[in-house]
Amino acid sequence: MSGPEQTASTAEATPGSDAPERAGVMDAVADLVRLLVEYVRQETGDVVHDKVVLPTQKAGQVVAFALAAATVLVLGIGFVATAALLLLAGLLGWPGALLAVGGALILGAGGLTYAKTRRMQ
Repeated sequence: MSGPEQTASTAEATPGSDAPERAGVMDAVADLVRLLVEYVRQETGDVVHDKVVLPTQKAGQVVAFALAAATVLVLGIGFVATAALLLLAGLLGWPGALLAVGGALILGAGGLTYAKTRRMQ
């Protein structure tokens, strides 16, 4: 056994002889995988920020402003209703004013119930 056959058998006899080369290749592959993972993580973060976070923030702001506007509207309606009740009380007296407002509310509830039952049929 001389020549190339001897070198092949020597390499087979000492399996750890190319270990430094394997370690270098494995380190390079590991670095490549880390680089790929970081790239995918960064791109995914950018896409999530653009497609999810920003629209959600805008929707949250719209909801917050709508809630604030609704709160101010309800508060305004309360003041107008109080003023209307005071004016009505000046004209009809307190029992007449309360009777008129209560009757209007009862008629409104009846009208809404009638409309809902007509719509369901």
